[in-house]
Amino acid sequence: MSEDLEGKKILVIQTHGVDTPTRTYSPIYYAVAAAAMEMDVMLWFTMNGTNQLKKGEAEKVSLVPESGVTLKSMLQMALDNDVKLRVCQQSLTLWDMQPEDLIDGVEILGATSIISLALESDHVMYF
Repeated sequence: MSEDLEGKKILVIQTHGVDTPTRTYSPIYYAVAAAAMEMDVMLWFTMNGTNQLKKGEAEKVSLVPESGVTLKSMLQMALDNDVKLRVCQQSLTLWDMQPEDLIDGVEILGATSIISLALESDHVMYF
């Protein structure tokens, strides 16, 4: 790739949660990869994706149990690589969650924020 990707904005929308573990890893992995390419990356959790941010839940999910890699370790890798984790306020209500139920490093935004974020991003990926 000859194009300079540094500073490009990528928005990754995650709608799948702990009940579908095979669908939770890829969005996080791609977000981390984009961050490694020096892009500005945000992972937006909504709908069922919200439940993976509840304290204690991500530790229970492992795509390949023998690997030792859990959903929690993937989320931590995202945070360690400066991926912004954001959750939809209305989705918290859907899961009967309160701000104190969230893992550290997650910011809550209102549902209308996704419109602005999508319009400001260079690319949106939806899972």
